[in-house]
Amino acid sequence: MGYALFAQRKLVLDGQLNNAQLQQTQRSNEQYSLATQTLSLQQQLTSMNSSQSGELADLYAQLANTTDSATRDSINAQIKQKELDYEKEIDDINRQIYNVSVKENAIEMEVKRLDTMVTALQKQMEATEQAEGSAVDRATPKFGGVG
Repeated sequence: MGYALFAQRKLVLDGQLNNAQLQQTQRSNEQYSLATQTLSLQQQLTSMNSSQSGELADLYAQLANTTDSATRDSINAQIKQKELDYEKEIDDINRQIYNVSVKENAIEMEVKRLDTMVTALQKQMEATEQAEGSAVDRATPKFGGVG
């Protein structure tokens, strides 16, 4: 292989390697962003569960301290509505967490593919450089026992 072909091959490999490494960095940043988003959603869920428990406990306390039938019916209706609202909110957050998890898994697979690609390109680059070095050694004239 001529020097121009070695140089061209190295240039192509270097471009492919840089592109793959850039994609790796972008995907890693996406993974971090999604992990942060998942953590935020989980914290939101925990916070919501805590506030819901407090609100429901207050309503149950009111219910326990009320003897009036109409007031009891009103409080029971409030409890049922709050439980339905909370269930919907929890389902929405769990759905969001699931969707983020699916995206994270897809990106993780992409990162693994890119890792494999980068490793393969690095090996190709090393092989090209070694082949170029061998070609230079063979092309260098030997003078009087030197070399």
